[in-house]
Amino acid sequence: MYDIVNSLINVAFGWGWPGWVIALISHLAVTTLLFVIAPFQMLFLTYYERRAIARMQDRIGPNRVGPAGLFQPIADGVKMFTKEDIVPTAADKWVHFLAPCVVVAPTMLMFAVLPWGPGMVPADLNVGLLFFFAISSISAVGLMMAGLASSNKFALLGAMRAVAQMVSYEIPAVLSLLAVVMLTGTLSVVQLIEAQAGLFISSADVPGIPDLGLGWFIFTPVGFLAFIVFFIAALAEGERTPFDIPEADSEIVAGYMTEYSGMKFGLFYLAQYVLNFLLCAIAAVIFFGGWQGPGVGWLYDRAISPANPDGNWVFNVLAGFLGVFYLLAKTYAFFFVMVWVRGAFPRLRVDQLMDFGWKFLIPLTLVNIVSAAIWVALLRWGPEQGITFTQNWAPILRWGVAFVVTLAVNVAAYIALARIFAAAQAEQGRIDLDEYRDTLTATLR
Repeated sequence: MYDIVNSLINVAFGWGWPGWVIALISHLAVTTLLFVIAPFQMLFLTYYERRAIARMQDRIGPNRVGPAGLFQPIADGVKMFTKEDIVPTAADKWVHFLAPCVVVAPTMLMFAVLPWGPGMVPADLNVGLLFFFAISSISAVGLMMAGLASSNKFALLGAMRAVAQMVSYEIPAVLSLLAVVMLTGTLSVVQLIEAQAGLFISSADVPGIPDLGLGWFIFTPVGFLAFIVFFIAALAEGERTPFDIPEADSEIVAGYMTEYSGMKFGLFYLAQYVLNFLLCAIAAVIFFGGWQGPGVGWLYDRAISPANPDGNWVFNVLAGFLGVFYLLAKTYAFFFVMVWVRGAFPRLRVDQLMDFGWKFLIPLTLVNIVSAAIWVALLRWGPEQGITFTQNWAPILRWGVAFVVTLAVNVAAYIALARIFAAAQAEQGRIDLDEYRDTLTATLR
């Protein structure tokens, strides 16, 4: 953004403004865009989900307000703003008021490290991935504040479920990302995208591969398993079906949101949909190349950049539009999968949720970390690290051997863990059935 603003003001118009003014304008423009994008994403995603889930259930969905119901999210927003804000008499009013703010604020800060296109990242931190997930965990504090301050048992139970679920599934999510960090050796989100240049094979792994922006990590056994685990954990982080236990309406009314109304209730929904959008976007960035795709690299090579200060700003615009298109297309595809899962699967029980996370996903991610270590050893290590048998291999041969070995390790681990987990669940089911039978027999007597 700085390069574009400087090119327009100082080069095109020749006004000669100082650098700090250009930087200030750039940061204000980026901040304004982000704070406009987040609410509109929420409005679009609610409409998108309601229409998609309606089609799956042989319904029409919103269709009365505006053409094809397009203005329904706006009507819902107006309704939220005009509804009365009711606070329970026994509630802790200040904590009750602050809880939605504590939940929303981290989701807005997560936009800071999300790259939208080449050279289009608000803040390129060398620990951007760590910042993203460290900030996201703060919202758990707001959820607990909402449950405690409401003076309502349903709200407290929902908050405890939410915190337990978020903490439990952050572990497999982070462990799955650790495998990708091992492959690239960086926590910078921008460098993670740049490492996915290539054509089904990353050019960082095999030099000379044509760069069509398709060297995504999803095409490797390590990246594929990491993505599956991460996406399941993202469903739990975003409280999506079948992990929507914290606000299970058939059990605890609305969970931690039970005693909220009006725009406070709306803020919780804003945070939830924005978080889901960000989780889908970061999945697209880490495993599907983000803005990488055919044509983006070619356009950006001719744009204004630190490597090419004499480029043409028109190519910045074209590369930016194409990169944003690729990123949003991947992000909305993942959100559609979230909606699809909601229409296809029932809600899990709390014990099933915890068992699946701790007894299956976490061991699977630990095995994937071992696979990532094997991948790095076969592709990057040499005699200096004690690996001598691969020094005369061609890069493509090293890549092929690494692919086959890591695929075999991950498939064997999945089959073994799936059998162990299924046997444990079957045994637990028998125990539960025996307890239910004993209880029923005692009651009938």
